[in-house]
Amino acid sequence: MTPLRDLTIGQLRKLLAVREQIESLQGQIEAIAAGGVEIPVPFAKEPTVLAKRRLSAAHRRKLVKALAKARKMRWARASVKGDEAPPKPAKKRGRRSSSAGNSGRETEVRETGRGLVEHLDEIGGQQGHAQLIQSLTSLRIHYADDGRARAGGHGSRVKIRDPFHPDTMPDWLKLSRDQFPVLGEAIYSFADRHRDRVLRRHERQANIAGLSNFMDVMVATSSLLFVYLRRGVLTQPQVLARMRDYLNIFTGTIPQYRDEEAKGYLARIYSNGSGNPEQFKKTMEEHNVSGHLRALLLVAQVVRGSADGSDASMAGSQLPMLVDQITAFENRIGIGRATAAQIGRALEDYEMLTKQELAMWTKDLK
Repeated sequence: MTPLRDLTIGQLRKLLAVREQIESLQGQIEAIAAGGVEIPVPFAKEPTVLAKRRLSAAHRRKLVKALAKARKMRWARASVKGDEAPPKPAKKRGRRSSSAGNSGRETEVRETGRGLVEHLDEIGGQQGHAQLIQSLTSLRIHYADDGRARAGGHGSRVKIRDPFHPDTMPDWLKLSRDQFPVLGEAIYSFADRHRDRVLRRHERQANIAGLSNFMDVMVATSSLLFVYLRRGVLTQPQVLARMRDYLNIFTGTIPQYRDEEAKGYLARIYSNGSGNPEQFKKTMEEHNVSGHLRALLLVAQVVRGSADGSDASMAGSQLPMLVDQITAFENRIGIGRATAAQIGRALEDYEMLTKQELAMWTKDLK
């Protein structure tokens, strides 16, 4: 006997009709036994209309559930075979019912950090600041130290679009000014979490295969801090302190004596190297390391020279001690100072400057 769950909708409907006929005949039999009523011919051209017994509520619920289960099983079988399933009832859009494009963008953010600001802007615009804060709390850019983060280095990025316009603020953010302190804390927490769980972890592991992932996270968090400084959510001292941290973790110090331990990601990679400076230098060039060192230094100088990061004209005279520190480190590991083109290419990865701003920032670089 075929199980009830394997029957089609049509078969279940026939079963229901047969069951009703059986119950009707059963009623006639009971009537005959009680008072000798004549049995009508069931298949006559003009059959006598008999009163049908109604199904009990329990039987009706069972049949409804069986029909629904059979329908779902048919859809499942159709999807496995590649057939077109019957249209499902439209559902209300909820928090997880984002479009495929948004889902793909979030995957890109989680894997590389690319498009982080744009992704968060979309959440804020569609769902408000409360959901944005929740997303900042749960969102994590993946840690990777196996070189699979993104082949080809940072120079191969294809920019999605220019997501940041310095003269405007998103409407959803304008309506949330009273929430700036809470939103600011969520951004700081996001940046610190990735500093500790990704950047410092790379520093401890000192695996050169994680270089792309390190710079992806450094760029993503730095651009997030800079953009929300420009928007008035964050403050200059807090943003500048974190950018100093990133630079120190990225570079570090190389000890003068063998019994001392190097500190910093690049310093530890250099100290733990296998004595092949040419290969080390080639890897640094492929990933535009010198360009990224100077790019983040320049962002920090702009932040230091302008409380809201809107004026880059005074950047060159800011943070002289940090400039000397980076220059000494570049000379020590032999990567050389970046050209204006290398710095400009690194700044493009931040996806936070207009073309005009990018030209202004790099025009005086030598």
